[in-house]
Amino acid sequence: MKDFNALVTEHFKIAAESISDTLSAKDIPEWDSMNYLLFIADVEKEYSVSFTMDEVLGAQTLGDIKNMLRAKSITI
Repeated sequence: MKDFNALVTEHFKIAAESISDTLSAKDIPEWDSMNYLLFIADVEKEYSVSFTMDEVLGAQTLGDIKNMLRAKSITI
């Protein structure tokens, strides 16, 4: 299983040491609607979970996505 930060680095092209829970689309140039959906799809696949559309649209930060995983009993 890939580490969450590895997925972030892979999709959004930012250095692992720059990743924080507060990062959002306004902080990450590569975080456009298409890359975000591809990222979410990979997170779902990697962690064997499914998110509702409300969850996907409601997540504003990387921390929000981590919290969605934790709510599904995934340890990050």
